Amino acid sequence: MTFRTSQLTRLLRPASVAIIGASTRKTAAGNEVLANLREERFPGDIHLVHPSGGEIDGRGAVTSVSALPEGLDSAVVSLPAPAVVGVLRELEEIGCQTALVPSTGFSGALEEEFKSFVDSSRMLVHGPNNMGLINVTDRIPLWIQQRGVSRIAAGNVAIVAQSGSAAIFLPRASREGMYSKVISSGSEWQLTSADYIEWLAHDDATEAIGLVLESISDPDRFRAAVATARAAGKPLAVLKVGRTEAGQRATTAHTGALSAADDAYRALFDDLDVPLLDDYDELAAALELMSRPSTRSSRGTRIAATTISGGQSALLADLAEHAGVEMAPLTDATRARLVELIPGGSPTVPVDTGGGTSDDVSYPEVLATLAADETVDAVVVVVDAQDTLTLVEYEVEGRAWDAVNAVYGTVDKPILMASSTGQSISRHFRDEVVVPVPIVRGFAPALAAVRAIAANRRPIREPGARPTGTPDAATVQQLRTEVAEHRGALPAALTEKLLDAYGITRVRSVQAADADQAVAVSRGIPFPLVAKVVSAAIPHRTEAGCVITDIADETALRDAVNTILHRATDAVGADAVEGIEIQEQVDTTLQAVVGFTSSEPHGAYVIVGSGGVLVEVLDDVAGALAPFSAERAAELIGQTRFARLLGGYRGIVPPTDSGPLADVAARVSVLAEDLRGLVAEMDLNPVLVTPATGAARIVDALIVASDEPAPVLA
Repeated sequence: MTFRTSQLTRLLRPASVAIIGASTRKTAAGNEVLANLREERFPGDIHLVHPSGGEIDGRGAVTSVSALPEGLDSAVVSLPAPAVVGVLRELEEIGCQTALVPSTGFSGALEEEFKSFVDSSRMLVHGPNNMGLINVTDRIPLWIQQRGVSRIAAGNVAIVAQSGSAAIFLPRASREGMYSKVISSGSEWQLTSADYIEWLAHDDATEAIGLVLESISDPDRFRAAVATARAAGKPLAVLKVGRTEAGQRATTAHTGALSAADDAYRALFDDLDVPLLDDYDELAAALELMSRPSTRSSRGTRIAATTISGGQSALLADLAEHAGVEMAPLTDATRARLVELIPGGSPTVPVDTGGGTSDDVSYPEVLATLAADETVDAVVVVVDAQDTLTLVEYEVEGRAWDAVNAVYGTVDKPILMASSTGQSISRHFRDEVVVPVPIVRGFAPALAAVRAIAANRRPIREPGARPTGTPDAATVQQLRTEVAEHRGALPAALTEKLLDAYGITRVRSVQAADADQAVAVSRGIPFPLVAKVVSAAIPHRTEAGCVITDIADETALRDAVNTILHRATDAVGADAVEGIEIQEQVDTTLQAVVGFTSSEPHGAYVIVGSGGVLVEVLDDVAGALAPFSAERAAELIGQTRFARLLGGYRGIVPPTDSGPLADVAARVSVLAEDLRGLVAEMDLNPVLVTPATGAARIVDALIVASDEPAPVLA
């Protein structure tokens, strides 16, 4: 994976900058950039370009790009969209290394022209549609608004935001002196968030990275960048916007209804062990913790918390469960010590200190005792830190900051303070709490931050070994060629061929054209039998009344076949009915579903969980991006309620091996990756799992080819 990290330094630490778009109209964006550079006393060379030449804000301008010196580090191209690409070409001709384009309003044709240029350009181009970037560390603001940029104090956290408003909001919502770099990346038509993550991984001034993403154009490149940051010990936190759709996209398979619009992104971040936050406040809180060495990482999400109110304790416990944070169980020794320290209190977390303890030193001892407990990963001290409190109330809360100040340096676990509301934190707390201890506004952001600092630890997941018995490259190429000839639901014969090629076991079945043939060809399969229509025009056969079970003898089989043929012909016409499938009827106690939906750039999102005719009502699935191993599939099954059935249930279901079902899911994930771009959806529902042995057999399979399949590649 190639990153031009050293060249990107010319954009983030330029020694020479050209501004194309400044004018005598002082409100132009180019003038704002110039004013920011002047305000920060930028020590490098600044060059201005304007068709009329003359002076702009007292600085001389040349009339054309060709008059600029060769080999410039960077240029800000703040022009109307139709003029941008022409100027970029001129900049490339004089050897300019990088360009920042804040412009908006690109039509489809102009967008295509822009992307065509950057695809082959030797320059690095930032944008378009962005606010610019601020290298706070080195005081270099290539920023198109002159609004207090100079007031941002340097810190150790970088923010990369596709949303310009987020790049503005987060520094305002955070404490002063937190950010090292503020990068508004915009549309990312060439340089992407991945490029900046890679660069920041090598930046000595940056110790953590926050991201506000609208899309990821190249997941593989993004993975590689995150891996570099992980190796450098720099945690990331992500706010992904645009994660919902106004309406569920039209899908044929059940899988589409079981996967949300953002599931592929969630799966990607889960694979990377990068925390996903839900709003600006949560992201700001996570970055606040990551900015402090004492709270940058945690070994898990089990917390011990102290409050001075039973109501606060109950609310915190409720919100913790929703946030994916656990209340630590505490050891018996810890509980006994808490009883000594808090007479009449309850030795459970959250610990309600009741506003008073047995003596003046017991509150620090409470915190030290909780932090020393082996079941605790982090300690949260709940306080009222709002700037609306009275001086008397601050004196009461002072016990909390005194205790935290006394304890934080004696333990090796994160200790943070969480204000009970999202109101601004009082300067009294800011002044009195020892600097390494973070104070977070609100319970929900604090809990989200605790979850965030427990991430960025696991090795990035790899796909794992390809299951044995899956097709080799030549066979995959042949299968892709066959699938590419179809649109919509694949015919039964090709579906069965694909299942067989990937070693996915089907129940015994035969096909027939009519009742007489059905009786003849099914004599090798013992009763009871199942009969179902074969028709690409009827993807969900049960719903159409074209599946009949419990067929006990040949007479019942004839009746069933005739009934199904009549119903199917009425529904879709005789020409759309390929025949009747006769299957052995097997135990239906345990019914699972395995399937996927596929979309670019992520590929297939594969699910596994509870199946059957109520699959969408149960909505009990877990998923991951393809491909993955059987071990990963077993983890997914473990996240579902179906896993509880497999564990044995009240004598109705014996303990059942989940391995065969996990193997099916892994094979489906490989099939999805091999046929990427050609298959849009797939359902195996139900997958019948034999109690005890776990043997998994496919009863119904639906594979849907893409409407516009990708080229068939070797």
